[in-house]
Amino acid sequence: MAKPIISLEVVNFDKELARIKREVAEIGAMETHARIDYATEQLRIVTPVDTGEARRGWSNTKTRTIFGEAAGTIRNPVEHIEYLNNGSSRQAPKYFIEAVLLTIGELT
Repeated sequence: MAKPIISLEVVNFDKELARIKREVAEIGAMETHARIDYATEQLRIVTPVDTGEARRGWSNTKTRTIFGEAAGTIRNPVEHIEYLNNGSSRQAPKYFIEAVLLTIGELT
């Protein structure tokens, strides 16, 4: 009895691989940007409040590198955020920013 022969012809294989690569990169970028939003929100939640200025100061910018990788920046331009993070408020422990980022897995 003859063995069955199976053959496959792949059409536009390189094009399909490029499409899959773009799709995976986009899904990864969405995840990275979601993590940036989550970290920003967690920082906002734990920031001590007197007038609310420091809490309102948190923002982020989500970008892409020249290689297409997702990136971003979290910032708080309020002048006294450094003092709050150094323990000047009884509402939050010293280094609360670093503690939050460690807790949610953004710092190791």
